[in-house]
Amino acid sequence: MSMKHFSRLALLGGMMVAAGGCWVVATPSAQAVGTPLAPPAVYGQGVWQGKGTAVVRVLDRLDAHVEMISVPMGTTAHYKSLDISAGRCLERPKTLSPDAAGWLELHDTHPDGATFKGWMLAAEPGLGVFESAVYDVRMVRCEGPDVAPMAPPLPTPAVPVLTPSAGDQSAPTGDGAGNGGSHAPSGSGTPPAGDALPASPESGGEY
Repeated sequence: MSMKHFSRLALLGGMMVAAGGCWVVATPSAQAVGTPLAPPAVYGQGVWQGKGTAVVRVLDRLDAHVEMISVPMGTTAHYKSLDISAGRCLERPKTLSPDAAGWLELHDTHPDGATFKGWMLAAEPGLGVFESAVYDVRMVRCEGPDVAPMAPPLPTPAVPVLTPSAGDQSAPTGDGAGNGGSHAPSGSGTPPAGDALPASPESGGEY
């Protein structure tokens, strides 16, 4: 391997210095020290925020008409022969994946019309299904003023404390004469035998 190629490889592992006919390889002792930052504040998975109005989408299968209906809590809205009552509407706080859940009571006033009472989720409509041959009802979102249950204040994450790991502490080796680093046989003016690179964090060694 030529001297030019060896120099390029050695610079990847550390700093190479030619002194007194010897090749001395040393790693820089100074390392950049970063400023630890606190992780982002997020709500837990069980946190919901109450809202004053539920928004549902109603599809009339007979004429393919779609209607968006806003139902304030504690009231009943009417669409053709369908009565829609909303008891609760909950949405996920801003730090969680968007979702909305509504406690709805649905009643098709046609003879033998379908009924439904329970939770409907916007992100998982298959968990609450209004089994009607005429209407398809889906929960869309919550809107309006905040009501109970109220989401608690966001927790304040602690700033982590950085501690040096065992692999970050260098143990310089010397020849007993105050010269740090590893030395190849002097007087040759050539790289170490086998063109072996010094051990370094980048090349998988320990230091």
